[in-house]
Amino acid sequence: MMHALRTLFALSLLAMAPAHADTPQQRWVGDLPIMDGMTIEPELGFAFDSPSGRIVLVFAAATDSEAAILAYYDSALASLGWQGGGGSWNRGSESLTLGQVDTSVGRLWRIRLSPN
Repeated sequence: MMHALRTLFALSLLAMAPAHADTPQQRWVGDLPIMDGMTIEPELGFAFDSPSGRIVLVFAAATDSEAAILAYYDSALASLGWQGGGGSWNRGSESLTLGQVDTSVGRLWRIRLSPN
């Protein structure tokens, strides 16, 4: 009986899940928003907790202009309590930077979250 209830509960959760989880509201790495249209390069990034705080590094390709990407992050991060702009933000004891870098797979955007 308990197994049947667990199965029913799991199926109901799946039924409530959206069919397409790549909407802008749901594209996150940890608690960092990822702009719609960015393609994450998972083999290049990492995340871990250090004694001084968490460190997250995400690399993503994008076809949008630099101005559009910076405008998105200025808006998205401000709504999450981050202060700053133009590629550099702070919130509490953390800083977030966004910039373009050349990698072995081409030019990518690097999103870096680290302790101050």
